[in-house]
Amino acid sequence: MDNSIADSLLSADIQTQVEMDCISVADAFVRCMAEAGICQVFGVPGGATIPLHTSIDDVDDIDFVLTAHEGGASYMADCYARISGKLSACCATTGPGATNLLTGVASARQDSVPMLVITGMNPIDTWGRGDFQECSPYWHLDTVKMFSSVCKLSEVVISEKTVLHRLQNAIATALRGRPGPVHLAVPRDLWSKKIHYQPMDVAALIPYVPAPSREAIAEVVAKLTVAKYPLILFGSGASDHAVEALFAVSEVYGIPVVSTPRAKGKRFRAASPYYLGSMGISATPVVDELFAHTEFDAVLAVGAGFSSYATNTWDRITTADATMVQVNIDANEIGRNYPADIGIVSDANVFAQTLQKAIDEVPVSKRTIERRGWAKGWASAPRWPLVDVNQEVSSTGVHPQDIIRSVDSAVGADGIILADSSSILLWATHHLPDRAERRFVSVWGWASMGHVTAGAIGAKLAEPQSDVVVLTGDGCFLMNGNEVATAVALQLPIVWVINANAQLGMIHYELRGMEKTKSATLRRHDFDEFANALGAHGVCCSDADELPDLISQGLRKNLPTVIQVETDPLPVPPMGNKKAGGARWREYIARI
Repeated sequence: MDNSIADSLLSADIQTQVEMDCISVADAFVRCMAEAGICQVFGVPGGATIPLHTSIDDVDDIDFVLTAHEGGASYMADCYARISGKLSACCATTGPGATNLLTGVASARQDSVPMLVITGMNPIDTWGRGDFQECSPYWHLDTVKMFSSVCKLSEVVISEKTVLHRLQNAIATALRGRPGPVHLAVPRDLWSKKIHYQPMDVAALIPYVPAPSREAIAEVVAKLTVAKYPLILFGSGASDHAVEALFAVSEVYGIPVVSTPRAKGKRFRAASPYYLGSMGISATPVVDELFAHTEFDAVLAVGAGFSSYATNTWDRITTADATMVQVNIDANEIGRNYPADIGIVSDANVFAQTLQKAIDEVPVSKRTIERRGWAKGWASAPRWPLVDVNQEVSSTGVHPQDIIRSVDSAVGADGIILADSSSILLWATHHLPDRAERRFVSVWGWASMGHVTAGAIGAKLAEPQSDVVVLTGDGCFLMNGNEVATAVALQLPIVWVINANAQLGMIHYELRGMEKTKSATLRRHDFDEFANALGAHGVCCSDADELPDLISQGLRKNLPTVIQVETDPLPVPPMGNKKAGGARWREYIARI
């Protein structure tokens, strides 16, 4: 045989073997997501993402959850990640499918939730020609630019030769440092192209975790040792293990501990006797008392960014001569709202555990013993009162406090309670007790209405064995209540409890003083009948005594339940010292 013919046949055999070892870009995406621990992808399919959906359909490791709306998909991915602690994923087609994801993705960015966002895009050879639903870099509607303002990374993949590198880099970016969402747009013609797949090692893509220096830890220990009135506060950036280590430090040193509103509901395996509850808006009453009557001389803040809601519009936390120690994985957060005398860029868990070990090596001093007595005095006060006095009420309707009381009694110790961005969130933040192994999801960060009304489905899929109850308002439910249909399709026994007061609560209360409430007043809706029409179990409740049993019954069904609670519209939700703090802030701004 001629050598040239033999060489050609050999080359053809090699080429055939190479092609057999290759997979499509769509298959590579699915395989890479599975290796990153993604088990659920939430979204709505479209023409520009069809190959991705066929690839997902061919594997057992990842389930696709078809949602009623792309916005619901991003909210579900958000809550899935919050509960599971893992990277989540959502996807949508080009154009409006992509833009419908935006608000949920912005919420994830605000609350540092890791999320992989995948959108389709028109074929590359059509860019700039005004193709159907075009959103390319050559068109005036560019979704990559839109997502860039709400994501840690947003880019379009334009070559199959770089797709693995870009995808793996995006996943690492979502998990690295301060977590957050990342966005990749994939042109339709790229999905079917073949590439040679190489397994991903997520751990190898993420650099070392920032840790505090020995000198910084020694300085913090020295400040806490001599402080007469110290305080430990933690935000949503503190992990469960970090909180437990901070609790251990508080017990050794006799230091009160408070959380920001967004950190309420951290999964404490061992609660501290000195943990007093949350600060800021709807604060635990004893925390407001502590702040009003204490001149702290040392404040240790871990994983907190000091937003306006967390601080009653940046009200006083420390005095001028006090020491503020701020620990955050994001250097940009340190000193942003309050001067930081000691700023430490560190992972919260690494810092807290290192501090705990250092504290354990320091002998107990007389000052420490004195502090324990002081801290115990504050810790002995009631933390989550379920009754407020001097509240204006009407003669009809269930009081919002009764909703909180009912949910608290009906949900098990390992249950998940989610509160949407409505007035019921204020009641829950103020009145709902923290318990060991209890999960509470709030949305103070971006405060998007309807967030957990849809997101609860992601929470339930993250922990199917846990009870899931949603506290929402009629305004929030109007926005995303259509996702009850998704829960019906998945046969998820989630219970939605609607605070039906026929108003956009928080805004309505602001407008009452001016007697201009028309723009925040809703007509009454039959949400129970709407739920029944979607295939769920709908019920209307006007008796507070019946509500706990209705919630318990709903949790035992094999389909979702929507409970419309006819609520007293008059009680004003607890906002703590937010208005007073806001007034002081305006006075401060007027002086400078």
